[in-house]
Amino acid sequence: MKAEEAGRPMRHRRTLAVLLLLTGCAGGVDLLSVVVLGGVFAGIITGDLIHVAHGLGTAAWRTAATAAVAVAGFGAGVVAWARLVGPRGGGPVRHLTGAMAAETAVLAAFAAAWALVGGRPDGLAEQLALLAAAAAAMGGQSVVARTLGSSTTYLTGTFTAALSELANGGPAAATLAPLARLGALLLGAVAATLALDVLPAAAPAVPLACAVAALLCRVVRRR
Repeated sequence: MKAEEAGRPMRHRRTLAVLLLLTGCAGGVDLLSVVVLGGVFAGIITGDLIHVAHGLGTAAWRTAATAAVAVAGFGAGVVAWARLVGPRGGGPVRHLTGAMAAETAVLAAFAAAWALVGGRPDGLAEQLALLAAAAAAMGGQSVVARTLGSSTTYLTGTFTAALSELANGGPAAATLAPLARLGALLLGAVAATLALDVLPAAAPAVPLACAVAALLCRVVRRR
């Protein structure tokens, strides 16, 4: 019992590290999606639905279609990864490490396809295919993060929680952990920006590296 209790802080820190790395991954993927893949998000469906609505309202069919592909890809990722992980409440969580490995594999395929077009997917078909893969990976990541009790792609609630705790004098951990995830999102996006500027064909290596590191943290945690 004492050994189990002593291990809890370590497990908590490793879970936090996994979440921070996945959040950095999401920041990098969304940066590439917004800048290169049609101006929509791979992992923020609220924003994409607004793009769909704007495209429909202004007859900007390409905008609407691009955003719709992101929504569909994200949704497909959620469904696939939810089946893999299993129920969050009332049943055992299954294959969480496998789910993270699957996301990493999708991101590796995304990076390879991106490199094949030299980091410049100019054709609509190329953009949509890459966007669908990125969105599916972010949908899967959202399932993983939800299973871990947090969010890594959509951080409005995280921002709200951090400021609310700060305003009400809440415990430092309740403020610092959400702020750390926001910082990780920014760092991931900045790193992807720099990579896109210096070596466009290898820019997806930034979020891929974050996903690999998160998976390694999870594997170490299980041992």
